[in-house]
Amino acid sequence: MMASETIKEKFVELQKSKQIPQNSRPKIQRVLKSLRNRKNFEKHYSPKCVSIGPIHHHNTNLILAEKYKLMWAAKYIENNGYIPEDLHKKIADNIDELKGHFDDDVLTSTRWSLAGFRSLEEKLSWMLFVDGCSLLYILEKANLNEPWHMNIKVDQLVLVMMDVLLLENQLPYQVLKLLWKDEDESGLIESMMNFLDCHHWATPDESQSGKKKDMVPKRKGEGVTIRNNEANKENLSKKSRDEKVKMMTYRNIQDLRDVGINFKSSKTRRPRDIDFSEGLFTAELTLPEIVVDDSSATTFLNLIAYEMCPDFHNDYGICSFAAFMDSLIDNPEDVKLLRSKEILLNSLGSDEEVAELFNIISTDLVPNADTYLEVRAKIHDHYRNRCNTWIAQGFRTYFSSPWAIIAFIAALIALVLTFIQTWFTVNPPSK
Repeated sequence: MMASETIKEKFVELQKSKQIPQNSRPKIQRVLKSLRNRKNFEKHYSPKCVSIGPIHHHNTNLILAEKYKLMWAAKYIENNGYIPEDLHKKIADNIDELKGHFDDDVLTSTRWSLAGFRSLEEKLSWMLFVDGCSLLYILEKANLNEPWHMNIKVDQLVLVMMDVLLLENQLPYQVLKLLWKDEDESGLIESMMNFLDCHHWATPDESQSGKKKDMVPKRKGEGVTIRNNEANKENLSKKSRDEKVKMMTYRNIQDLRDVGINFKSSKTRRPRDIDFSEGLFTAELTLPEIVVDDSSATTFLNLIAYEMCPDFHNDYGICSFAAFMDSLIDNPEDVKLLRSKEILLNSLGSDEEVAELFNIISTDLVPNADTYLEVRAKIHDHYRNRCNTWIAQGFRTYFSSPWAIIAFIAALIALVLTFIQTWFTVNPPSK
């Protein structure tokens, strides 16, 4: 039986597929449908006030913000003494390269409506010009304490600042470089890092220092990601490592407290600042500060969505951190303990809401098994040691409060005095 022309064409397509080049950089793209289509999740990936870039450009719910973008772009151009036509020409002259920073699906949807423009390139160059200038103005002037710089109310400004970090609301870094006010990129990078102070990635004492560079989300080519140092890894064979990961049986913070593990804040907000140390009778798990507010779910979910983009090879740092915290937080009592240790700074509401938040952001995660492996293995070994459980129970029984300690000391003194009395009764002193 001879193959039809259709089948022959399919075989040609099969051979050509081997020649498809691998992307050397991640492209601006939509959130994976497997993430977006989950119940009640879509709201976390869509802008609520302003669109940046082509993906949500035609969203009718965001049309009102278009006039604000024009105003912010005009202010940025005026403040820096630019001629608008000259600045737009920088984008137009590089439009072929800039197109390569977008996924084909994004360009196809942008091409559907060219009303008022002669070509996709013309439309995209104008869009990137306006959105780029307005975004640079936002990065420099958006301040919740001074909303008048943006000519909008503070409640609207909050939404704008959240929208800027959405995965589907990104611009190529090259656009910002072309539109930046001078040749020195350090000012541009600094403005982006300063903007992120409002999203709680830096502790107050670190937000004004160079330390902030090690912890905040940073634009990497086309989006936003967290810079993580290489995860600590225990020197274990693959078989031993896999066994330790599978055997971790603790359920939550209450479980860990029952075996004498205490909790301490690292006083930083870097996801990598997690450590475990053991003493003579107890152990201590150190965790970074986590500020939880109305923006936390959206911020975490978009960072996770970025890590899960098919063309972005990374170590799943945020996925791993979210999964680790979810392994600790199971109920409101866990949240309450972390609050008492100043690890969770809760601006969201009840402890029940915070526990639910971590359940939400950890849904369907694929963390890196090697991240926090050493810490997790140490926790597991301590948890499985029954002697630790007995010692911890003894401490809780006899030293859980000042009155318990006093009662224990009193009983000990009484026991010693009884022993002394008995000794002298049996062995009276010679005369």
